[in-house]
Amino acid sequence: MPPRISTLLFTPFHGLAPCFSVLLCWLVSSPLWADTLWLENGDRITGKVIEKTATRWRVDTGYAGEIDIDAERVERVALDEPPAPSIKVANALGFATQPKPPDPETAREKAASSPTERPFTASGGVDIALEYDHSTADTQELELDVRQRIETGHWRHSWRAGYHREYRDGKRRKNDWHLAYSPKRFFAPQRFWQGRLSSNRDWGEALERRFSIGAGPGYQLWDNERGAFSLSALLTRNRYEYANVGDENFQAGVLQWQFNRYLWDQLFEVYANGRAGRALSRGTSFLLDTESGLRYPFTEWASLQMSVETDWVENSVEDLNDTTYNLGIGLNW
Repeated sequence: MPPRISTLLFTPFHGLAPCFSVLLCWLVSSPLWADTLWLENGDRITGKVIEKTATRWRVDTGYAGEIDIDAERVERVALDEPPAPSIKVANALGFATQPKPPDPETAREKAASSPTERPFTASGGVDIALEYDHSTADTQELELDVRQRIETGHWRHSWRAGYHREYRDGKRRKNDWHLAYSPKRFFAPQRFWQGRLSSNRDWGEALERRFSIGAGPGYQLWDNERGAFSLSALLTRNRYEYANVGDENFQAGVLQWQFNRYLWDQLFEVYANGRAGRALSRGTSFLLDTESGLRYPFTEWASLQMSVETDWVENSVEDLNDTTYNLGIGLNW
């Protein structure tokens, strides 16, 4: 082949050789993997997770540099890392190998689905409602409710105490108090055994005293930072003391529930607690004790509390049916 023809044929390929070399190096060095973060507003961030802490994710997007994302805004994470070199090779090349960042959603679900073991925590509060009505009859009313909850290991303990007093034209119309203690012992992530001990005293009703003790199994449907919901079935032994007739002792089957839910980024708390039962005797046939309400926190220790309480007992002596509406201030700790 003439020299000129040979030069003309091979010169184009010779000029493209550096381009092919650069392209080949870019393909080899560019990653074929990416991490993906889905945010709660529907956005999706793709890049390389380079740092993960309890409060943030740091992602190298490549197209927008490194960005920090609030960990609470991350709904789901998919990490896709390439095969890591051996420790000897990594040390020889000067790379520092780091463990894979944990998925916060997976850790959150694991903690929520396994409420059995917990460190010691204590929380509680007091709700105070005052009312004064000056009209044809002067009415003064006080509602006081104290609650305390302790969690440690497999145990959950809750105490409740309340006092209600009402005066009208200087005469006492209502004066009652109640106490309750309820322990729970978890033997599985969602199953527990619960007891309950309660006492009521009312000076204005024919049913003056009530005492109840019982125990039974329960099931925790969920328990996480957004709220909790549990159901339990108790077999109780009850003693009712009346003002004008003899005492009554009976057994009852009781269904008990506890529910609370935080709404709008924990701006409001909705709760509903109560128990309903039917006696295993002809004297007292039905009993219902419920409390539903709403709490709006002003600060970390003060809140506005609104609730409705129902106390209903059907028996052969005199039915009891009280409904109380409360609006007051709550102090929390």
